[in-house]
Amino acid sequence: MTMTSPSEGNDVQSRQGPNQENSSSVASEPLRGWRLVVILCSFAFGLLLAVIETSITATALVSIGNYFGDPIKVTWVVLAYLLSYMGFAMIFTRMSDGIGRLEATIIAWIFFGAFSLGSGLAKTLNQLIGFRLLQGIGGSGLYSMVMVVGTEITPIKHYGSFSAMIGMTVAVGSILGPILGGVITTESTWRWIYLFNAPCTAFGIFSLLVCWPRPKSNSEIAKNPLRSFHKVDYLGAILLLAASTLLVFALQEAGAAAYAWNSAAIISALAISAVCWCAFFGWISWLSFGEGPRGMRAIFPLTIALTRPTGPAIVAIFLTGFPYLISIINLPQRFQIVNGATPLMAGVHLLPLLCSMALGGGVGGAVSTRKNLTSHTLIFATCLILLGCGLMSTVSDTLTLNKAIYGYQFILGLGTGLTFSSVTMMANLANKPENIAAAQGAISQARIFGGSIGLSIATIVLNHKINTELAGILTPFQLHNLEQSLTTIAELSPSDRAAVTRVYAASFGTQMRICTYLSAAGVIAATGTYLSEPPKISAPMEPVHVDTEMVRY
Repeated sequence: MTMTSPSEGNDVQSRQGPNQENSSSVASEPLRGWRLVVILCSFAFGLLLAVIETSITATALVSIGNYFGDPIKVTWVVLAYLLSYMGFAMIFTRMSDGIGRLEATIIAWIFFGAFSLGSGLAKTLNQLIGFRLLQGIGGSGLYSMVMVVGTEITPIKHYGSFSAMIGMTVAVGSILGPILGGVITTESTWRWIYLFNAPCTAFGIFSLLVCWPRPKSNSEIAKNPLRSFHKVDYLGAILLLAASTLLVFALQEAGAAAYAWNSAAIISALAISAVCWCAFFGWISWLSFGEGPRGMRAIFPLTIALTRPTGPAIVAIFLTGFPYLISIINLPQRFQIVNGATPLMAGVHLLPLLCSMALGGGVGGAVSTRKNLTSHTLIFATCLILLGCGLMSTVSDTLTLNKAIYGYQFILGLGTGLTFSSVTMMANLANKPENIAAAQGAISQARIFGGSIGLSIATIVLNHKINTELAGILTPFQLHNLEQSLTTIAELSPSDRAAVTRVYAASFGTQMRICTYLSAAGVIAATGTYLSEPPKISAPMEPVHVDTEMVRY
């Protein structure tokens, strides 16, 4: 990222809604030069670690399951992180409006680092799952806060570079996750896939504390740091968290045959989730358009969802989240189960997808460096995702690795990277400063929410094929274990294993066909972001009066 000049610092201040009119009472000076670079790098580093943790466990699941002697329950090591990672993105961005950007980010770092350490030192599988759940809270904060703070300290004319940095960081994190998981598990112990985050956390916190601008001691904010904490929408946060996590939990557990679809646990989870969704939208509607509690801002203002291009962009990113996580998590498993690859080679086979994601992330931001072409980029990106998913669904179910899958991965990854960077930049340019935090939080959460539902649907598809095509081959006990975890395939005879392999390959094709249909809907949503006169890159947004107590620096 290019350093800012004093004039660029003014550009930053001119559209930093929370700091516009009273920035002098909040921070002693605008960020520029080496401090800006260090802070951006620190946030990008946190984003990198958070993304790595979404997939690093995928290639270590077999080792972890064998270590604890429970290959079935071990899948919760991945799911626990994804649930909290998905559920807290919007909560962190809105919480930072109440307690401050720095404070919210440090809380995220502490959660991430402390419970990474706990995960690495876990003595039981239940402890590991619990620590991963709490680690995901920190990862969610690191993921979402970079979208908020980065846009507030980056000059508008460098939005393209910032969006490119974000897209490439997400892609590189996705690249490193499976590879690091495979290398560490092969060369050492699985515990180090979590332990290495502890020293990284110390570096992240230290760099922020050293470089973050200090508030003036005579400001009301400095004297009373929790003064505006009561304005945080706690009820909305709780309702959103319960609605999203219970839905994913029910789909995943029923799909994995841990509970029957008509069991009390699944019916209760789905019913409570539905009630929470209704209550959530009713509550935020009241806060957005009615006479809510004085000073309280909805965790997600409906005005964002009801305006273009942000509303359609959130829908598009939600739909493209399905193939994103299915590819990142399930494709390495396909390489291992169908093609007999080691965890390390499974990560290597995934490189075309991940490298093209990095390329797309960089190109997506660079395209709109001078002119706002984010909508055009997003429409093109969703078309690439549609094409990539369609091609991936045609991969044969033979045990021999079809080299064409590398080209299909490249197309899918390029579209995914372009989508990430273009939507991030679009939200920055299209929203008023006081709404950017909520918009970026919604985008972050929608992406992971869509991906989590996608993984649950993939599990449902796989287990349906297992039940229908292997019922006459495997015993009921073997079928039940296989439905809950594919790691139990190692316990089968060679002939039974070959049958399961064919079913898994066919199941992956079905999963990608479903992603193709959803990606087509994503293209339609992306076209809704088109504006004949989109916000300009060069011109700062018009000043907006914002209560400076809500955002502290």
